[in-house]
Amino acid sequence: WLARASSWSKFSATAALGVIHHGQIKHGFSLLQPYLPEDKTSVSPFSEGGAFFALGLIHACHGSDKVVNYLQDALISYQGQNAEILQHGACLGLGAAGMGSGSDDISNSLMNVLFTDSAVSGEAAALGLGLVMMGSNHESTLRGMLDYAKETKHEKIIRALSVGMGLIMFGRKQQADTMIASLIDEEDPLLRLGAVHIITMAYCGTGDNGAIRKLLHLSVSDVKDDVRRAAVTGLGFILLRSPEQVPRMVELLSESFNPHVRVGAALALGIACAGTGSKAAIAILEPMLKDSVDFVVEGASIALAFILIQQNDTYEPKVADVRKRFAEIIETKHGEGVTKFGAAISQGIIDAGGRNVTIGLTTNDGQLNAPACAGMLLFTQFWYWFPLAHFLALAFKPTALIAINKDLKAPNLEAICASRKALYAYPPNVEQPVAQAPTKVATAVLSTTAKARRAGKKIAGAEEPTSKPEESEEPAKEPTDDNSMDVDDASAEAKGAQKKGRKLGADTFMVGNITRLLPFQEKSMKWPAGARYVPVKQGRISGVLVVKDTTPQEPEDLLQSTLPDDPAGTEEEEEDASNPALQPPEPFEYPFDEENA
Repeated sequence: WLARASSWSKFSATAALGVIHHGQIKHGFSLLQPYLPEDKTSVSPFSEGGAFFALGLIHACHGSDKVVNYLQDALISYQGQNAEILQHGACLGLGAAGMGSGSDDISNSLMNVLFTDSAVSGEAAALGLGLVMMGSNHESTLRGMLDYAKETKHEKIIRALSVGMGLIMFGRKQQADTMIASLIDEEDPLLRLGAVHIITMAYCGTGDNGAIRKLLHLSVSDVKDDVRRAAVTGLGFILLRSPEQVPRMVELLSESFNPHVRVGAALALGIACAGTGSKAAIAILEPMLKDSVDFVVEGASIALAFILIQQNDTYEPKVADVRKRFAEIIETKHGEGVTKFGAAISQGIIDAGGRNVTIGLTTNDGQLNAPACAGMLLFTQFWYWFPLAHFLALAFKPTALIAINKDLKAPNLEAICASRKALYAYPPNVEQPVAQAPTKVATAVLSTTAKARRAGKKIAGAEEPTSKPEESEEPAKEPTDDNSMDVDDASAEAKGAQKKGRKLGADTFMVGNITRLLPFQEKSMKWPAGARYVPVKQGRISGVLVVKDTTPQEPEDLLQSTLPDDPAGTEEEEEDASNPALQPPEPFEYPFDEENA
């Protein structure tokens, strides 16, 4: 694919490597070595810019000094006509790697790129600036971004600055009200768009009635379609902790005459109800797959993929029809490109992570997952710039039971799932069409030839002696008595009882350690009575759990790793062990029995 892609498609295809290898921070440079520029000499700017972006995605929220310094150096090392392409990838990568760090050094580097007033690199610098300063409410940065948004003539930069300001105000609630009030009355619709993003991020997950009222007012009264669409989409962010309210709230908006409002309603449903399999949301979105406007079909496809991620046909029968519909859209020869783009992305989302991840905008404890919320907001910007769809990787959350002991080893343990195993099985793999060999055409038979064959069969039949009735090939039935019938009935009843027993037993099964565990499966999970290992935090059954051994005097049965030894990882572990700043704390006893512990 990389060999066939060109221009920005090559950029996006290379950046997709960062999605595939997301989290492989020990091998980031080695994995991307073939695509990164050598000796600060650019040969293929689109591929190399995509590699910078991929490097940031791999190290998202975990950017080491080596990665950050490398990407900062890339901002100033390349000059010429292709510099803005490389800077575009480096700014996005730097924002992802330094997300939430609040680093003034990174912020100044991105500001310098922003002030060059290049539409391509300036857009990425504004987004990267918002990621680095995310949730900080940094006054001087916000003032500089707002002033520059009013000065520049590039719509791409102003739109990116509006998203960046929203990220900086993430979770700030009432602290953002002053800025919202100043932007919501601006004549420039792109600045009003900034007010929408600030409301969305500042009140994300709060369900605040005032924020909802403002977004609903903008969604029906603003004269700019972009503002109306973003306002409706923002409802999904604000209500992500109460997804059952969203279908009722956006039902009328999904039938609006304005297609931008309809697609916003679809995305709001997908964001708020992600991974829930909500039947009310599916009932609203299914008719939208047949909408007359191409981008509404695109939004409905993506929203359905969000909702049906990790669902199988047993749990939700609509999954098969939706998957079939995605395939039909992609295979349609003369279909709209926008619609095909949405269906292709949706197929990837519904099978994301090998069907082992879900959309997780909150943690297992119900707290907001800031990187996931930022990734989802940036994903919605694919409307303007398709490579930003890769940020969705930040919103994926593994669904598994991973229990570790005090030594960070995985003990061999089991939990009970009081439900049918088929409800949580992997969806069947998509079957690829198999080319069939040409079949041999039957030889035509003339009527005269068939007549002659029938005559020959009659003559041959007349010459054969007739068999006696008692010599019939059919075996005679053996006489039976009442006792033998009773025995057969008893065995049949026994077999029926066995089948019933198996059916009852199938309603409960054991789940081992380091196993796929779906979010909607948790309500059926429980720890067995008298288990050796119990979670330190009561009530938790999924995610990474620290368990306490109730019988430490007995030898432990630990799960052995099947991964090969990693020489590079061993070297880094040795370096970490020698670093005094990374040493573990001294042993201590935690007061588990105290109420306020």
